[in-house]
Amino acid sequence: MNFQNWDGQENSEFFKNNMSFLNTKKFTTVSLTGNNNLDSIKLKEAQKNIKELVKSKDSVAGIKFHFGQKSKYWAYIRVLDILYVQQCYTFFVYKDDIWVTNPKPRKIDKNAEPMQIFVCGSGGYDSEFEEDKWGLIWQKTIEIGKKYYLSIICYILMLFFTFRRIVNEHIHLDNIK
Repeated sequence: MNFQNWDGQENSEFFKNNMSFLNTKKFTTVSLTGNNNLDSIKLKEAQKNIKELVKSKDSVAGIKFHFGQKSKYWAYIRVLDILYVQQCYTFFVYKDDIWVTNPKPRKIDKNAEPMQIFVCGSGGYDSEFEEDKWGLIWQKTIEIGKKYYLSIICYILMLFFTFRRIVNEHIHLDNIK
């Protein structure tokens, strides 16, 4: 399998940053050769190792999958499936390799203010929505009804007379036959 997934510029800042990040890690290499039985065993073991890697949040270790010239496509798909199942979302695909690692740990500034969470554009609902959402929905419906009651009545009458006309036409057509 000729596996070339990276088509970006190797002299770009993005590429250089990723490669310098990967060079700080200690990778265990899983070589996939195209032997179905052997590759299957290696991938089962790699899945266990990735699960442990994600669970440990180890930011130094990593796993590198290397695809040889005779590797099968199913092995590549299986690696991506393993990454998805184990919720390992930090990986880098370059030439014949997939480099898997945990992201850099975030530096916590002890002097920073705690993050304040606020809701922007709440859709007109008050904070009481969670406590009494149905009461609030009913209250808003009544307010809208009071404001637009004439339009609502006209719309309902229009629907009534339209359906009545359709029914009368249908009955009239049945009497003709």
